[in-house]
Amino acid sequence: MQTDPEPLTERPSNRDIVDTLRTAGVAPKRILELGQGRALAQWQNHQGEVRYERPRHHALSIYTDNGQQASRIVNGKVVSHGFPGAVCLFPAGSRSRWKIDGHFEFFHFYFSDLDVARCAEQTLDVDPDKCQLSELYHGEDPVLAQAGKLLALSDWQMAGQTPAMDHLAQWLLLQIVSRHSDVPQRLPEVTGQLALQHRRLLQERINDHLSEPLTLAGMASWVNLSPYHFARLFRATFGCAPYQYVQEQRLLRSRDLLRTSRLKITAVALTCGFNDSSQFSRAFRARFGLTPSAYRREANDGY
Repeated sequence: MQTDPEPLTERPSNRDIVDTLRTAGVAPKRILELGQGRALAQWQNHQGEVRYERPRHHALSIYTDNGQQASRIVNGKVVSHGFPGAVCLFPAGSRSRWKIDGHFEFFHFYFSDLDVARCAEQTLDVDPDKCQLSELYHGEDPVLAQAGKLLALSDWQMAGQTPAMDHLAQWLLLQIVSRHSDVPQRLPEVTGQLALQHRRLLQERINDHLSEPLTLAGMASWVNLSPYHFARLFRATFGCAPYQYVQEQRLLRSRDLLRTSRLKITAVALTCGFNDSSQFSRAFRARFGLTPSAYRREANDGY
Protein backbone atom coordinates (compact mmCIF):
# COMPACT_ATOMS: atom_id res chain seq x y z
CA MET A 1 0.00 0.00 0.00
CA GLN A 2 1.33 3.44 -0.96
CA THR A 3 2.13 5.51 2.08
CA ASP A 4 3.20 9.13 2.02
CA PRO A 5 5.14 9.35 5.30
CA GLU A 6 4.80 12.33 7.58
CA PRO A 7 7.96 14.40 8.02
CA LEU A 8 9.76 12.79 10.94
CA THR A 9 10.54 14.41 14.24
CA GLU A 10 12.63 11.49 15.49
CA ARG A 11 16.32 11.12 14.78
CA PRO A 12 17.08 8.95 11.73
CA SER A 13 19.53 6.17 12.57
CA ASN A 14 23.10 5.99 11.24
CA ARG A 15 23.19 9.55 9.91
CA ASP A 16 26.23 11.29 11.31
CA ILE A 17 25.53 14.80 10.03
CA VAL A 18 22.06 14.76 11.58
CA ASP A 19 23.59 13.64 14.88
CA THR A 20 26.19 16.41 14.70
CA LEU A 21 23.61 19.12 14.09
CA ARG A 22 21.38 17.89 16.88
CA THR A 23 24.33 17.76 19.28
CA ALA A 24 25.07 21.39 18.36
CA GLY A 25 21.49 22.26 19.35
CA VAL A 26 20.05 22.57 15.84
CA ALA A 27 16.58 21.14 15.30
CA PRO A 28 15.20 20.09 11.90
CA LYS A 29 12.03 21.78 10.65
CA ARG A 30 11.13 18.57 8.80
CA ILE A 31 12.73 15.33 7.64
CA LEU A 32 11.41 13.02 4.95
CA GLU A 33 12.80 9.50 4.65
CA LEU A 34 12.87 8.39 1.01
CA GLY A 35 13.93 4.78 1.51
CA GLN A 36 17.18 2.95 0.71
CA GLY A 37 19.04 5.26 3.10
CA ARG A 38 18.18 8.49 1.28
CA ALA A 39 16.48 11.39 3.05
CA LEU A 40 15.67 15.09 2.73
CA ALA A 41 15.85 17.46 5.67
CA GLN A 42 15.09 21.15 6.15
CA TRP A 43 17.09 22.92 8.87
CA GLN A 44 17.42 26.36 10.38
CA ASN A 45 20.33 27.59 12.48
CA HIS A 46 21.02 30.82 14.34
CA GLN A 47 24.40 30.63 16.04
CA GLY A 48 27.15 28.34 17.19
CA GLU A 49 29.87 26.14 15.78
CA VAL A 50 29.47 22.87 13.88
CA ARG A 51 32.16 20.35 12.96
CA TYR A 52 31.55 17.54 10.51
CA GLU A 53 34.08 14.81 11.27
CA ARG A 54 34.27 12.16 8.57
CA PRO A 55 30.57 11.29 8.15
CA ARG A 56 29.85 7.78 6.90
CA HIS A 57 27.40 9.06 4.29
CA HIS A 58 27.31 11.83 1.67
CA ALA A 59 25.30 15.02 1.99
CA LEU A 60 24.29 17.83 -0.33
CA SER A 61 23.45 21.18 1.29
CA ILE A 62 21.52 24.01 -0.38
CA TYR A 63 21.06 27.37 1.38
CA THR A 64 17.54 28.70 0.86
CA ASP A 65 17.28 31.72 3.18
CA ASN A 66 20.13 34.06 4.14
CA GLY A 67 23.42 32.33 4.95
CA GLN A 68 25.73 35.34 4.73
CA GLN A 69 26.74 34.81 8.35
CA ALA A 70 27.48 31.11 7.94
CA SER A 71 31.25 30.86 7.58
CA ARG A 72 33.63 28.01 6.84
CA ILE A 73 36.69 27.95 9.09
CA VAL A 74 40.07 26.48 8.13
CA ASN A 75 43.01 26.67 10.54
CA GLY A 76 41.13 29.22 12.62
CA LYS A 77 40.46 31.59 9.69
CA VAL A 78 37.29 32.32 7.75
CA VAL A 79 37.75 31.13 4.16
CA SER A 80 34.22 31.57 2.76
CA HIS A 81 30.78 32.95 3.56
CA GLY A 82 27.41 31.58 2.58
CA PHE A 83 24.69 33.26 0.53
CA PRO A 84 21.15 32.38 -0.60
CA GLY A 85 21.51 29.53 -3.10
CA ALA A 86 24.95 28.47 -1.90
CA VAL A 87 25.69 24.79 -2.44
CA CYS A 88 27.91 22.55 -0.32
CA LEU A 89 28.77 18.91 -0.94
CA PHE A 90 30.08 16.80 1.92
CA PRO A 91 31.45 13.47 0.65
CA ALA A 92 31.69 10.64 3.14
CA GLY A 93 34.92 10.96 5.12
CA SER A 94 35.23 14.73 4.63
CA ARG A 95 35.98 17.15 7.47
CA SER A 96 34.80 20.75 7.82
CA ARG A 97 34.21 23.37 10.50
CA TRP A 98 31.50 26.04 10.45
CA LYS A 99 30.70 29.15 12.49
CA ILE A 100 27.17 30.56 12.50
CA ASP A 101 26.50 34.18 13.52
CA GLY A 102 22.95 34.69 12.24
CA HIS A 103 19.74 33.02 11.12
CA PHE A 104 19.69 31.01 7.92
CA GLU A 105 17.84 28.00 6.49
CA PHE A 106 19.13 25.15 4.38
CA PHE A 107 18.24 21.75 2.96
CA HIS A 108 20.22 18.57 3.21
CA PHE A 109 19.96 15.56 0.91
CA TYR A 110 21.55 12.43 2.41
CA PHE A 111 22.69 9.55 0.24
CA SER A 112 25.20 6.70 0.17
CA ASP A 113 28.09 5.22 -1.80
CA LEU A 114 25.65 2.75 -3.32
CA ASP A 115 23.55 5.61 -4.72
CA VAL A 116 26.64 7.14 -6.34
CA ALA A 117 27.75 3.80 -7.77
CA ARG A 118 24.37 3.02 -9.28
CA CYS A 119 24.08 6.47 -10.83
CA ALA A 120 27.58 6.29 -12.30
CA GLU A 121 27.16 2.79 -13.69
CA GLN A 122 23.54 2.67 -14.78
CA THR A 123 23.07 6.22 -16.01
CA LEU A 124 26.47 7.61 -16.99
CA ASP A 125 28.12 4.33 -18.01
CA VAL A 126 31.08 5.11 -15.75
CA ASP A 127 33.10 2.65 -13.68
CA PRO A 128 31.72 3.29 -10.18
CA ASP A 129 35.09 2.47 -8.61
CA LYS A 130 36.56 5.46 -10.42
CA CYS A 131 33.82 7.89 -9.43
CA GLN A 132 34.72 10.06 -6.45
CA LEU A 133 32.67 13.03 -5.31
CA SER A 134 34.39 16.39 -4.98
CA GLU A 135 34.17 18.51 -1.86
CA LEU A 136 32.30 21.75 -2.50
CA TYR A 137 31.83 24.58 -0.02
CA HIS A 138 29.75 27.71 -0.70
CA GLY A 139 29.78 26.98 -4.40
CA GLU A 140 27.51 28.41 -7.08
CA ASP A 141 25.25 25.98 -8.92
CA PRO A 142 22.10 27.70 -10.24
CA VAL A 143 20.43 24.38 -11.08
CA LEU A 144 20.75 22.98 -7.57
CA ALA A 145 19.93 26.38 -6.05
CA GLN A 146 16.65 26.36 -7.95
CA ALA A 147 15.95 22.85 -6.64
CA GLY A 148 16.34 24.23 -3.12
CA LYS A 149 13.72 26.89 -3.81
CA LEU A 150 11.29 24.25 -5.07
CA LEU A 151 11.89 22.12 -1.98
CA ALA A 152 11.16 25.08 0.27
CA LEU A 153 7.81 25.61 -1.46
CA SER A 154 6.80 21.94 -1.54
CA ASP A 155 4.26 20.43 0.82
CA TRP A 156 5.96 17.17 1.74
CA GLN A 157 2.74 15.84 3.28
CA MET A 158 0.63 16.30 0.17
CA ALA A 159 -0.87 13.13 -1.27
CA GLY A 160 1.36 11.69 -3.96
CA GLN A 161 4.45 13.59 -2.83
CA THR A 162 6.47 10.49 -1.92
CA PRO A 163 6.93 9.27 -5.52
CA ALA A 164 7.50 12.86 -6.62
CA MET A 165 10.23 13.28 -4.02
CA ASP A 166 11.71 9.92 -5.00
CA HIS A 167 11.87 11.19 -8.57
CA LEU A 168 13.54 14.39 -7.32
CA ALA A 169 16.10 12.34 -5.36
CA GLN A 170 17.08 10.46 -8.52
CA TRP A 171 17.45 13.77 -10.35
CA LEU A 172 19.57 15.24 -7.54
CA LEU A 173 21.87 12.22 -7.64
CA LEU A 174 22.31 12.63 -11.37
CA GLN A 175 23.21 16.31 -10.99
CA ILE A 176 25.65 15.59 -8.16
CA VAL A 177 27.48 12.76 -9.89
CA SER A 178 27.58 14.34 -13.36
CA ARG A 179 28.54 17.86 -12.18
CA HIS A 180 30.47 17.40 -8.95
CA SER A 181 32.61 14.28 -9.26
CA ASP A 182 36.02 13.60 -10.73
CA VAL A 183 34.54 11.93 -13.82
CA PRO A 184 32.01 14.44 -15.14
CA GLN A 185 30.20 13.09 -18.15
CA ARG A 186 27.72 14.44 -20.63
CA LEU A 187 24.33 13.02 -19.88
CA PRO A 188 23.34 10.33 -22.38
CA GLU A 189 20.75 11.44 -24.89
CA VAL A 190 17.44 9.65 -24.56
CA THR A 191 15.23 9.53 -27.65
CA GLY A 192 12.20 7.57 -28.77
CA GLN A 193 9.48 5.97 -26.70
CA LEU A 194 8.89 2.78 -24.76
CA ALA A 195 8.21 -0.29 -26.84
CA LEU A 196 4.56 -1.32 -27.10
CA GLN A 197 5.06 -4.44 -24.96
CA HIS A 198 6.77 -2.36 -22.25
CA ARG A 199 3.99 0.20 -22.41
CA ARG A 200 1.36 -2.48 -21.86
CA LEU A 201 3.39 -4.17 -19.14
CA LEU A 202 3.73 -0.89 -17.23
CA GLN A 203 0.04 -0.08 -17.53
CA GLU A 204 -0.93 -3.53 -16.24
CA ARG A 205 1.56 -3.61 -13.38
CA ILE A 206 0.79 -0.08 -12.23
CA ASN A 207 -2.93 -0.86 -12.21
CA ASP A 208 -2.25 -4.09 -10.29
CA HIS A 209 -0.12 -2.35 -7.64
CA LEU A 210 -1.89 0.97 -7.06
CA SER A 211 -2.30 0.20 -3.36
CA GLU A 212 1.44 -0.43 -2.95
CA PRO A 213 4.57 1.78 -2.98
CA LEU A 214 5.54 2.57 -6.57
CA THR A 215 8.99 4.14 -6.77
CA LEU A 216 10.79 5.36 -9.85
CA ALA A 217 13.56 2.77 -9.45
CA GLY A 218 11.06 -0.04 -8.89
CA MET A 219 9.04 0.76 -12.00
CA ALA A 220 12.22 1.19 -14.05
CA SER A 221 13.33 -2.30 -13.04
CA TRP A 222 10.19 -3.79 -14.60
CA VAL A 223 11.53 -2.85 -18.04
CA ASN A 224 15.26 -3.16 -17.21
CA LEU A 225 16.05 0.55 -17.53
CA SER A 226 17.93 2.98 -15.32
CA PRO A 227 15.69 5.48 -13.50
CA TYR A 228 17.11 8.27 -15.67
CA HIS A 229 16.27 6.57 -18.99
CA PHE A 230 12.98 5.25 -17.70
CA ALA A 231 11.72 8.67 -16.55
CA ARG A 232 12.46 10.27 -19.91
CA LEU A 233 11.08 7.45 -22.03
CA PHE A 234 8.00 7.27 -19.83
CA ARG A 235 7.31 10.98 -20.26
CA ALA A 236 7.84 10.73 -24.02
CA THR A 237 5.44 7.77 -24.16
CA PHE A 238 2.68 8.79 -21.76
CA GLY A 239 3.03 12.58 -21.84
CA CYS A 240 3.64 12.97 -18.09
CA ALA A 241 6.08 11.98 -15.37
CA PRO A 242 5.69 8.49 -13.83
CA TYR A 243 4.50 9.82 -10.47
CA GLN A 244 1.88 11.98 -12.21
CA TYR A 245 0.60 8.97 -14.15
CA VAL A 246 0.38 6.88 -10.97
CA GLN A 247 -1.47 9.65 -9.16
CA GLU A 248 -3.97 9.95 -12.00
CA GLN A 249 -4.64 6.20 -12.04
CA ARG A 250 -5.20 6.20 -8.29
CA LEU A 251 -7.68 9.04 -8.54
CA LEU A 252 -9.56 7.41 -11.43
CA ARG A 253 -9.83 4.14 -9.52
CA SER A 254 -11.01 5.93 -6.39
CA ARG A 255 -13.71 7.68 -8.41
CA ASP A 256 -14.95 4.34 -9.73
CA LEU A 257 -14.99 2.85 -6.23
CA LEU A 258 -16.92 5.80 -4.82
CA ARG A 259 -19.53 5.33 -7.52
CA THR A 260 -19.82 1.54 -7.55
CA SER A 261 -18.90 0.30 -4.06
CA ARG A 262 -20.05 0.80 -0.49
CA LEU A 263 -16.55 1.08 0.92
CA LYS A 264 -16.03 3.84 3.43
CA ILE A 265 -14.07 6.79 2.12
CA THR A 266 -11.10 5.91 4.34
CA ALA A 267 -11.08 2.40 2.88
CA VAL A 268 -11.25 3.79 -0.65
CA ALA A 269 -8.27 6.04 0.12
CA LEU A 270 -6.17 3.16 1.45
CA THR A 271 -7.20 0.81 -1.35
CA CYS A 272 -6.04 3.36 -3.91
CA GLY A 273 -2.70 4.04 -2.25
CA PHE A 274 -3.37 7.23 -0.30
CA ASN A 275 -2.02 7.67 3.19
CA ASP A 276 -5.24 8.86 4.80
CA SER A 277 -8.67 10.28 3.99
CA SER A 278 -7.62 13.93 4.39
CA GLN A 279 -4.80 13.64 1.85
CA PHE A 280 -7.10 11.70 -0.43
CA SER A 281 -9.83 14.33 -0.13
CA ARG A 282 -7.44 17.17 -1.06
CA ALA A 283 -6.11 15.33 -4.10
CA PHE A 284 -9.59 14.24 -5.22
CA ARG A 285 -11.02 17.73 -4.95
CA ALA A 286 -8.08 19.25 -6.82
CA ARG A 287 -8.63 16.77 -9.66
CA PHE A 288 -12.44 16.55 -9.89
CA GLY A 289 -13.70 19.73 -8.19
CA LEU A 290 -15.64 17.85 -5.49
CA THR A 291 -14.75 16.15 -2.23
CA PRO A 292 -15.09 12.34 -2.27
CA SER A 293 -18.22 12.48 -0.10
CA ALA A 294 -19.83 15.13 -2.32
CA TYR A 295 -18.99 13.12 -5.42
CA ARG A 296 -20.53 9.98 -3.91
CA ARG A 297 -23.72 11.83 -3.01
CA GLU A 298 -23.96 13.30 -6.50
CA ALA A 299 -23.32 9.92 -8.12
CA ASN A 300 -25.98 8.23 -5.98
CA ASP A 301 -28.50 10.96 -6.78
CA GLY A 302 -28.20 9.97 -10.40
CA TYR A 303 -29.71 6.55 -9.74
